[in-house]
Amino acid sequence: MLCDEVDPMKRFFQLAFLVAPFAALAVEQEIGFNRDVVPILADTCFKCHGPDRAARKADLRVDSLAGATQVLHGAATIVPGHPEQSAMIARIFSDDPKKIMPPPSHPRKLTEQEKQIFKTWIAQGAKYEPHWAFIAPKRPDVPQFSNSKFQISNPIDAFVLAKLADEKIAPSPEAEKTTLIRRVTFDLTGLPPTLEEVDSFVADASSNAFEKVVNRLLKSPAYGERWCWDWLDAARYADSNGFQGDPDRTMWPWRDWVTKQLNANMPYDQFIVEQIAGDLISNATPDQVMASGFNRNHMHNGEGGRIAEETRVENVFDRTETVGTVFLGLTIGKMITYVQSVSLKVIIAVICGFANFPITREP
Repeated sequence: MLCDEVDPMKRFFQLAFLVAPFAALAVEQEIGFNRDVVPILADTCFKCHGPDRAARKADLRVDSLAGATQVLHGAATIVPGHPEQSAMIARIFSDDPKKIMPPPSHPRKLTEQEKQIFKTWIAQGAKYEPHWAFIAPKRPDVPQFSNSKFQISNPIDAFVLAKLADEKIAPSPEAEKTTLIRRVTFDLTGLPPTLEEVDSFVADASSNAFEKVVNRLLKSPAYGERWCWDWLDAARYADSNGFQGDPDRTMWPWRDWVTKQLNANMPYDQFIVEQIAGDLISNATPDQVMASGFNRNHMHNGEGGRIAEETRVENVFDRTETVGTVFLGLTIGKMITYVQSVSLKVIIAVICGFANFPITREP
């Protein structure tokens, strides 16, 4: 890591966006269900053979192992480990317009690469996975290079180099120091480096010169001001109501709370708890009450002729969807749309939780 003294909270916001795209590379060339197969199934198969019972055809569903391996009309759609016995493979590779899947009338056709993905996945055992949000993250093995002529300074370099090797792309030459400090300063603070900061870095010949720059930037108030952007977007922050003339509202104190906690390295679990229910904590501090402003970032209709209860219900659904998306990795709004094909217990519990709390604290 660049700097051992940096708190995990800051590391999370720095590295989550960098490491995630390469995490799968540590796995051997294995077809991943969520990563490689589901996007194709969603585009070409789920409409007729997915979780929606009302739209399902031929009583076949391929979104679950039990459904895909069920014997229908004398054959199983998928026989794990045996693509040659799987009806899916026979169908997608067929030239017969009466048998090929997707059918000729379907607007989306499978490419040869997508067909091979299905074939390889089944040959590898057709391993199904739950929704990615329910899979505990695991630290991937760092790719190893025995005779790489390129310098590997940290694990991220190894992941990048592995992907470049897969794509048969040579790494770019190492950037000049003036370019490095410009990149990292914009990335961590959203601002360009000053001429003095550039000159100081260029003149620093020590082996940890870049590390010192990163440490300085992480301690800058501008770090929290820059990295709060992503969180504000996820929390649907706005300085206006979003209705009628879109008048201003006072939400900036919550924005400043987020910035303050990023700079203070608040632990992530506390960061979550105080935003969801900071005002319900026993003997809550003003800051903790402020944190629960997360729940008030919804649009606000101040029109005189509005139906107050309708607005309240809309806001409850908005909070539910936001909490589901931000903290659970679930698009609960879409789940509500397809209620006939999912369990509603969790959704209803969350909605009721928000519905049973008043919008404002009682005096």
